[in-house]
Amino acid sequence: MKSIASLVHIDIIYGMNLAFIRYFLAVAETGNFTTAAERCHVTQPTLSAGVARLEDEIGGRLFERGRRATLTPAGQKLLPHARAMVEAWQLARAEQRSSRRQRLVRMAIGTTLPIQTAMNWLAAAQRRIAFDVEVSEGTADIVQERWRRGRCDLALFPTREPIAAGNAAQLLREPYVLAAATDHRVATRDRWSIKDLGDAPFVVRAACEATDEATKRFAAEGVRPRVVLRSADEERCAAAVLAGLGVSLMPRSLVRPGMAAAEIREVSLERRVMLAWRPDTDPEIASVLREAASGDDRLAFAR
Repeated sequence: MKSIASLVHIDIIYGMNLAFIRYFLAVAETGNFTTAAERCHVTQPTLSAGVARLEDEIGGRLFERGRRATLTPAGQKLLPHARAMVEAWQLARAEQRSSRRQRLVRMAIGTTLPIQTAMNWLAAAQRRIAFDVEVSEGTADIVQERWRRGRCDLALFPTREPIAAGNAAQLLREPYVLAAATDHRVATRDRWSIKDLGDAPFVVRAACEATDEATKRFAAEGVRPRVVLRSADEERCAAAVLAGLGVSLMPRSLVRPGMAAAEIREVSLERRVMLAWRPDTDPEIASVLREAASGDDRLAFAR
């Protein structure tokens, strides 16, 4: 069996596909080949083949395959070297990029996404590759339209329907839940029916992509919720819920500490969070943003 040190030296000299190292790290961190493939945005057979190539180079197995993939002694020896290789590559790439004129990336973000998480994600991407960013915001429909018309370089937005496009990637598929303060009566149960909520005051998130559909489903049950606040400002809506003024239908990623989440039996709705880019956007920047959404600096909504 080749020593790990000599393997790393050979890889650096002969340029072994760094993607194989990333595949190895993803499996080591997730313990699952399928989950690792999703993180790396490749198919599971592609990832497995890459790991097999590494095992051929080392001359031994890196993982014990079972319900959970666990590192063998050879895998444990490779792990710190693999991390160092990826970190060294990222540092070299960042230094090279910083020596050039940084590109301005125009980013449009939907207002119903958790903004702190989105800002942390952008900052994580900038630590990996140098670029300047200019952020604008709008409703999901407005942001999606900007992307389709090429009026922004990248767009982060939620959608109720899947988008099949080569320049768009789904980061998350999440359900809508009924959010309430932890001391609210709605927090006492995990599931409610619409009729049970007939007298509950509601905080309506006016920019929510699912509001119209949810309203129709309440109407079909003969219930018209009493609205205590209707606002497109997510911070105001969250404050009202946390204060106990009312409950609100929101995607799970917007549920905050101090809130409890429950299901509404007749309202089984979900949304997708999409990252989309112009066809002429720097592919490296788009790739780094996808990686930042699912790597060590992962987005809360890329779980």
